[in-house]
Amino acid sequence: MRKNIVIIGGGPAGLEAARAAAKAGAQVTLVSNEGLGGRAGWHSLLPSKVWLTAVDTHTPHADPAAIVAQIKVVKQSWSEQQAVELAALGVNVAQGTAVFADPHTLTLTHEDSQQTLTADAFIVASGSVPVFPPTMKPNGKNILAPRFASALDSLPDSVVVVGAGVTGAEFVYLFNRLGLAVTWIIDQFGVLPTFDADAAQALKETLARRGVTLVEGHMADHIDQTEAGVEVVTTSNGRYPAALAFLAIGRKPDTANLNLEAAGLSLDRGVAAVDGYGRSAQPHIYLVGDVTGAPMIANRGMAQARVAGLHAAGLDPAPFRDDAVIAAVYSEPQVAQIGRLTGAGVRTVQTPYTATLKGHLLPPEAAFLKLAYEEENGRILGATAVGPHAADALAPVAVALQANLTVGDLAALYGAHPTVSELAFLAARLA
Repeated sequence: MRKNIVIIGGGPAGLEAARAAAKAGAQVTLVSNEGLGGRAGWHSLLPSKVWLTAVDTHTPHADPAAIVAQIKVVKQSWSEQQAVELAALGVNVAQGTAVFADPHTLTLTHEDSQQTLTADAFIVASGSVPVFPPTMKPNGKNILAPRFASALDSLPDSVVVVGAGVTGAEFVYLFNRLGLAVTWIIDQFGVLPTFDADAAQALKETLARRGVTLVEGHMADHIDQTEAGVEVVTTSNGRYPAALAFLAIGRKPDTANLNLEAAGLSLDRGVAAVDGYGRSAQPHIYLVGDVTGAPMIANRGMAQARVAGLHAAGLDPAPFRDDAVIAAVYSEPQVAQIGRLTGAGVRTVQTPYTATLKGHLLPPEAAFLKLAYEEENGRILGATAVGPHAADALAPVAVALQANLTVGDLAALYGAHPTVSELAFLAARLA
């Protein structure tokens, strides 16, 4: 019997769930309270990647006004492309804000109208929202956050960046490339705390060599306004003035307004537990993407969404595997990671980019790939890479993890020569 599925959220995860479920034969309604693309497409991920691509190709002559204009064009064209694809698949797109009335009913409100939606299954892909302490909130003028990247059509001469996760690292790199004097407030957890320590250290040292001022081991406490701009004050009473403060402190699941309690779901810090298919305690309600908690990565959400969409439609896909998701920092050099690299019985092997001919054709930055595997049986466990196209270099490792391959399996393969794809295979041969 054809399943009726309602998906909440028009970001990358919601779109992927809709595609998967529709291709599996389900009748799909996608509910979004903004244009297709969601916050990632309209406010955060897409605008930041336009900026990063622009500085990689046009520095030192990047034109902020031209980049902002390009962001608008890319946003619109990307959203329209999604709409055309969903229409071709027969997906019904409904505009509005969805709230659970009970486990099987949604109330959809748009402007002055309201309607009720029922379904065989619901897939919640409502994304996440930024977190700001009460003493540090963006004002759209001289205290900004990633969502203001679409309006940054002029640049000051200096900035203090608060936050040392992926987003903070990307914007530190971006502002430094644009020629701003950058001060980076790094708390006690360090740079890229969820990444391999060697990879994080390599990026930190590179940015420091390029002139970024590192303030390590201190937490930002509040921001004072000054005649020249702002002053970020740390808990140790350090004071760091600049024309602009940029906040990249973190995000939390956007579940507060869904009334999931009415759907019979309990939350732990905004997150509901799910299984490998995305099913919650209510088996017909699936959660995917940022609403399932960290790491909040678009490709992770999309992978979860595909599994949930197929399963909700009645198919039997392989469960989602968190260890097969590549996390990347789109700086230069890139930093990327997949799986795990530490623990009992784990061995690692590291190879520099220059072990391949491609490494000699790239900028002379310190760059490497580290591969982790089980000592007992050689099964691939994870990898990290620092260098140009690091995320692409880990693609073979993602396949190896999904297929439970060993270093012997990977060692038998040879990537196109010369490319960074050779690195993973070379590391496996070293192992």
